[in-house]
Amino acid sequence: MTVPARAPTGRYSWACVLAGLATLLTACSSSKPSTITSTGGSTQSVAISSSTGNFQVQQGAQLLFTATVPGDSTNAGVTWSVSGGGALSNETKTTATYTAPTGITGTSSPIVTATSIANNKQIGVRLLAVLGTPIINPIDLFPGYVGSSYTAQVSVAGGLTPFVWAVSGGTLPPGITLATSTVSLVTLTGTPTTVGVYNFQLKTTDKNSAVATVDLTIIVKAATACLLEGQHALLYSGFVSGQVAVGATSLNVSSTGSITGYHDFNAPGGVPIAETLTGTCATRTANNGILTITGLANSPVFNFAVTVGLVNGRIQLLNGGDSQSGTGPLEKQQPADFVLAKLAGDFSFGALGGQADGSRAGLVGALSIDANGVITTGHADSNESQPMTDAALTGALTAPDANGRGTLKLTAGGSGGNRTLHFVYYVVTADRLYIASIDTGTYFAGFMTRQIGPLSNSSLADPAILSLWGAVPVFSPKTVMSLGRFSGANTSAGTINLILDTADANTNTLAQGFSGGSFAVRADGRTRFSFTSGATTRGFVAYLSGPASGYLIEPGSASGGAGLIEAQAPGPFSAQVPGLFVSGAQYPEDQAPIILQPSVHFANGAFVTSSITGIYTIDSATGHGAGTLAVTGIGNADYSFYIVRPDKVLALRLATPFFSAGISWLNSN
Repeated sequence: MTVPARAPTGRYSWACVLAGLATLLTACSSSKPSTITSTGGSTQSVAISSSTGNFQVQQGAQLLFTATVPGDSTNAGVTWSVSGGGALSNETKTTATYTAPTGITGTSSPIVTATSIANNKQIGVRLLAVLGTPIINPIDLFPGYVGSSYTAQVSVAGGLTPFVWAVSGGTLPPGITLATSTVSLVTLTGTPTTVGVYNFQLKTTDKNSAVATVDLTIIVKAATACLLEGQHALLYSGFVSGQVAVGATSLNVSSTGSITGYHDFNAPGGVPIAETLTGTCATRTANNGILTITGLANSPVFNFAVTVGLVNGRIQLLNGGDSQSGTGPLEKQQPADFVLAKLAGDFSFGALGGQADGSRAGLVGALSIDANGVITTGHADSNESQPMTDAALTGALTAPDANGRGTLKLTAGGSGGNRTLHFVYYVVTADRLYIASIDTGTYFAGFMTRQIGPLSNSSLADPAILSLWGAVPVFSPKTVMSLGRFSGANTSAGTINLILDTADANTNTLAQGFSGGSFAVRADGRTRFSFTSGATTRGFVAYLSGPASGYLIEPGSASGGAGLIEAQAPGPFSAQVPGLFVSGAQYPEDQAPIILQPSVHFANGAFVTSSITGIYTIDSATGHGAGTLAVTGIGNADYSFYIVRPDKVLALRLATPFFSAGISWLNSN
């Protein structure tokens, strides 16, 4: 199901969806909603209830809605509308009957809106789940390993519970069985005993005797202690006693699961740690496990989860207790690239984190490295308490060691400069490095990416997704997170459009349109943006690494806003987002909740995993989505998200009076 966009203004006809995300499905919600405003200033305040107590309905069936308008002294009531499929009838000022469309496969997500007649800024919005003919969501299952526990979930979209699941053809791997389930998710579980490739078919039958099947394959490999055999780098962002902490690590994992390597850790209240490490890696099940790391000064234990290709994933601190938390990416390293001369060339970089006083900040820039590691030219900007503005950079890299580790020294001069910054770097590939600050009082972590040039205004001709992290020094919730889309660039005139969703503490401003903002790209990738919408002005400085990609900060931001620009794949975009995703935060701006989800299904308008249920809608033209979720152990959450490309989704968890916002990365290969 898609909702059309009004391209000329950059304000979408489905903005009402975003304005209404605070109204959760009755089945998922019992908490007080957050304050949400949209571009037009509408406030979610009209309550919509249903005759069944939830907002799921079979295709072709009917559901009665009732609207309640607070403060409606004249009892003027509401007007009703629906988009995305189905029709309303028997409309009164307080009730309406919804008839779901027919011919639905899987789940579709229409939207019902009730607007107060007395005050049209008071609205109510409900995202519905219309259950159509069941379809089992196709996925690539993770490989199994002889002797290691295996668990995988398969889900069905649409249909009516209870379901009956069965293996209808082929053979499951010896040791793996299909669990009993009557709901939309079934588990394959056990311990594989025999190496091989096993093809099989699953069948599910719903209450109406509708049948769906899917052909699947599980590859069982020889026994191994850990999924992460070989060298892997991880980049860490988190908190120690409420203050930002950062780090980076290289792990060399043997076939027996033993670990050697090196790590750096930098947190307030102590000196930066740099030390060799040992440890063990153990597979828990399917695509996830535990990394137990031992150092003289720092011994973290991480949960990890990897994508189907086993080359990237996420980590999350397990043994931090109440005082320490953190997370980050995990990627397989290329030891052949641990050569200084291979790092020669032009790079852009971006690092986010905190300052000695606990406030957030970001640092972005570009530099050129010669074959000896000398930085010949460079510039940087920051939004620290003493900001840098286009500061000239000099410096050098030391040669990477057997862990891919080296140090990076940057000396900044000019406006806001005249300072020296020290980083450690870890080579992932010759085109991508992890960086983390090792200066006391500065806590930045981020990336260096080889530039693909030449760079000019034409580098922003295609759409790009903006993610922006920050937090203000107040009591929780305190995060200020934004997710948006650059599009419609006029590269000759230097104008560009921006749609921005922002969760500022517990106030969410969504679908905010900035049309015709100005931008200019310098040859080294430095880019200045300026946007105005009504009384709101936003300005950014970015350093591009290539077409529609790079790193940026928001100068003067009270929240220290900084983040990334990522090139978006061409549309149209489908509600069936392919793949099995690993989900986790990159730059958590609050200690909790920090969530690592080893497997996330997007399927025909529904989120289905072992610990998440919810529904969503996607705009086919922009890849912009909106949904509402219930997360086991965390509670209810409303989300705005963007499909960046088929293997990556960015999701903004909106804030409430009780929880900070967060941005998650979801990767599928």
